[in-house]
Parts: sequence; C-alpha cells; structure tokens
Amino acid sequence: MSEDKRIINDYEIIQSFYVGKREVVVAENQKAKYKYICGYYESNEIFERIDDCFASNDYLDIMTLFCERAKEQVELCKENELSDLGILSSDMYFRISNDDDLTGKIVVENPDNLRREYRNAENQLFYVTGGNGAKPNSIGTKVYGYGFSDKKHCFIRRYDIVGIADSEKLPEWAKKDLADIKKQINRERKEVR
Repeated sequence: MSEDKRIINDYEIIQSFYVGKREVVVAENQKAKYKYICGYYESNEIFERIDDCFASNDYLDIMTLFCERAKEQVELCKENELSDLGILSSDMYFRISNDDDLTGKIVVENPDNLRREYRNAENQLFYVTGGNGAKPNSIGTKVYGYGFSDKKHCFIRRYDIVGIADSEKLPEWAKKDLADIKKQINRERKEVR
C-alpha cells in the first residue's frame, strides 16, 4: 500500500467514509474492465482487502451505492447508540498511576482516543482481565479485557486509560453489563476445559 495513495489490487481509493465498524470506499482503475468499485475496506498488520464489492463503469452509480452504504453505517451506529449516555465525568473514576494493578478492575478509556461516534460512557468502560499493561510498573502497554459496548475480548493500551471506575458511582446499566461480561468469561473458561 502506498503511503500517499491507498492502492489495493491496482485500484486507488478515491473516496472513503468511516463511521461505526466499517469503512466504505470507492476505488478507481482507469485501465481495468470496470473502472470503479465500491466496497468495505478492512486491514490489519497482515492483510488488506475490499470486501462486498460492486463494480461499474458508471461513476454516478458507484457514488449512489457509496452514499447508500455510508448512510447504512450511520443508521447502524444510531441503532446501537444509548443516547442518554454522556462522557464519564472525572468524579466517576480515580486517576491511575504506574503503581496500579488494573487486573479485575473496570477502567475508563480517554474519550479523546475514541472515534466521535463512540464517545460515550458505554464505550469508555473496559473490564480488565490481564496483559502486561495491566501490571504495575510494566514496560508493556497492552491491557486485555472486555469492552462494555460489545462485550468482545480485545485490548486497549494503558496510556489510553484515564482512570479506574468508582464502583459506587457505576450506573445500573454498567453493573448489568459487568455481570453479563463476567458470565461470558465463565462460559468461555468452561468451553476451554
């Protein structure tokens, strides 16, 4: 992939829209049988691809599809949004220090590190299960656990955490989410055995 231009399979990405969990792109290759494609772009450290593609030589058809798919992503975000949840205020958590062990705690992610559509309390809360970054005075930064918004196992970086949630000030929805996460962890442990 080029640093200046994003090129994949000889198609240059000329439009993109990233909201929610997917990036919708339009790519162009004037030498290809179909000059334009619209699809969902994804990448990680190993691969990159454009999935669920539609190809055409009609630019306006492709842009119409691009707009429709972008709108779908916005609507999905709206469906999953808990609109009454604002950002957690600093009185709802304790600042962390390098001496804190975060394992088994609910931490609060800095909202400035979240994409705009995810800047709310549900996306800030993270239940820590381990990782080098969870240990006190560690060189590592990865903190493993479960996000409250999707209940999926993943990691965040210690330097993205602003504090440890005050369990006495947790809203009822967060207590319910925590109970769900702990049940999920127990199920996963039983499946491994």
